[in-house]
Amino acid sequence: MSQEAEHPERSLYLRTGRDCTFVTLHPAAVPAGTAVVMCPPFGWEEVSSYRIRRAWAVSLAQAGHSVLRVTLPSTGDSGGRVHDPDRLSAWTESIAQSAAWLRHETGAARVVAIGLQLGGLLAWRATAMGAPIDDLVLWAVDARGRALVRQLRAFSRMETDQFFAGLPAPPPPPEGELEAAGFKLSAETLGALEAVDLAAMDLPEPDGRRALLLGRDGLATDERISTRLTELGVTVTRASGDGYGQMTSHPQQAELPVATMAGVAEWIAEGAGPGAAGPRAVPPPPPEAVQFDGPNDEGWTETPLRIEHAGVALSGILTRPGSPDSSGLCAVLLNAGAVRRIGPSRLWVQAARRWAMRGVPTLRLDVEGIGDADGPAAGYQEDVDFCRDEQLAQVAAALDFLNDAGIGDRFLVAGLCSGAYWAFLLALDDARVCAAGMINCRVLAWQQDLAASRYVRTLLTRRPSPAYIRSILTPEIVIALMRWLLRAPVRRWRRLGGQRADGAHEVDRRLNRLLASGKHVTILFTEREPLRDELERSGWLARLEAAPTVTVDRVAVMDHTLRPAWAQDQLEAALDRALDQELRAAPPAGAVRSSSGPA
Repeated sequence: MSQEAEHPERSLYLRTGRDCTFVTLHPAAVPAGTAVVMCPPFGWEEVSSYRIRRAWAVSLAQAGHSVLRVTLPSTGDSGGRVHDPDRLSAWTESIAQSAAWLRHETGAARVVAIGLQLGGLLAWRATAMGAPIDDLVLWAVDARGRALVRQLRAFSRMETDQFFAGLPAPPPPPEGELEAAGFKLSAETLGALEAVDLAAMDLPEPDGRRALLLGRDGLATDERISTRLTELGVTVTRASGDGYGQMTSHPQQAELPVATMAGVAEWIAEGAGPGAAGPRAVPPPPPEAVQFDGPNDEGWTETPLRIEHAGVALSGILTRPGSPDSSGLCAVLLNAGAVRRIGPSRLWVQAARRWAMRGVPTLRLDVEGIGDADGPAAGYQEDVDFCRDEQLAQVAAALDFLNDAGIGDRFLVAGLCSGAYWAFLLALDDARVCAAGMINCRVLAWQQDLAASRYVRTLLTRRPSPAYIRSILTPEIVIALMRWLLRAPVRRWRRLGGQRADGAHEVDRRLNRLLASGKHVTILFTEREPLRDELERSGWLARLEAAPTVTVDRVAVMDHTLRPAWAQDQLEAALDRALDQELRAAPPAGAVRSSSGPA
């Protein structure tokens, strides 16, 4: 039996003030009396650590601690937008009410908040304002909010230099706003964050309150936090916090911080007993909402789904319109590499809600091993892991679910990177897929030596910096390079005999099938994408650009996931055009539509 089956999780929306907060509960099989509310970091660190935090929650649930993972308003699958007012208060209230709901739902005598980066700052604020939180685990947390803002600004400047080197610079963001790793903060939110100083805030009477302060991979904890907690009568413990960088670096390479997880679990167990918040009146829990109604009566609802396939529970969020379009069109947005269903920089959430307002139900899906789906905590260490037959079968199973439920029988399937590859193959083999969106697709037919040959071409044609070479020279690439060198004589013999490279014939066959299908396909590339260069050298790019059913777009930015806001706007416009095309191509009313599965 899988770990997930032993400890089933439940995702839902909580009304927290004016916002809807997406949360996932991991109930303990045998509760130990202490529950945990897990408060996330911001931006790229939140995206990279999502799968690891899920595994951590499962581990704590196995140890007897029910865990509630919180997604802050205006981020992830929660409600709200970046420019909504008073985000700091909304975030704080979401933590406070989530803790209240968790305490009520589980009957826990004690509630511990584990807060990472921004999440730790918010957990302290929520506790100071009376949230039923007893103990605090603060990992990589600065007392001053301006320290976090300063880090984000430095990261933003570095990115801008990288993304547009040698390219026309995009328009600057609005005055006072910040873009960092594809995520935006409004001027108002930045100002509110910069004004936060935890060392100037009180906490309610401790009554046994404890705090565990974790550093960040050799960086010490903020001394001002420790001093203030001690002044308030809180029992403080410090630890190194090893593994934070590995957990937050990249969703594909993220690793479990095993030692720190074990230390936190031990510390939580030592504090079992009645909590500081116990004697105080607990506010009534926010109502549970199985569907999230869009703000401002926008006419859509959202429902978390678990879709079973071959013993694996896939995870998804279905956004449904109040008045569905009559064409039977449904959209499915797939994982961008190992990024969960929210898509790059949360673009899939925005697209799903925008399209639902146009009458098109939209599912954003996690396949096995990504986001909240079943599978290992880190199952995609190598690129070839994204090219397995099981993933296509899982996406097809999601189409079956939508078809059987009467939600749609014609599908626009889109994704970035690996998601683009899956969309491409489904367009070839599934009669229900009428259109595909392929954003920065990396491969059309997997070849064993593909990664190594691309690496060598980069070295020979672009003269990359030593830092760039070190960044991509992974063990996987080293092994591929050795294999590529060993096979060099075979490749040369084939070229002398007039044979094409491995996999080229399969690419030709698949692209010819795509053109013959008559299905609409939108292909978008950013600068220096290897597949685009390969298609151009082979002559296929010109053929695709000339095809009436294919749209090829190019965005002048050197970033695979289109993190700059300007690039995000280009991607949103391209996807909206693809949707427009399918809505115009809808079968006439009363026509019989095919609902058959894979061709």
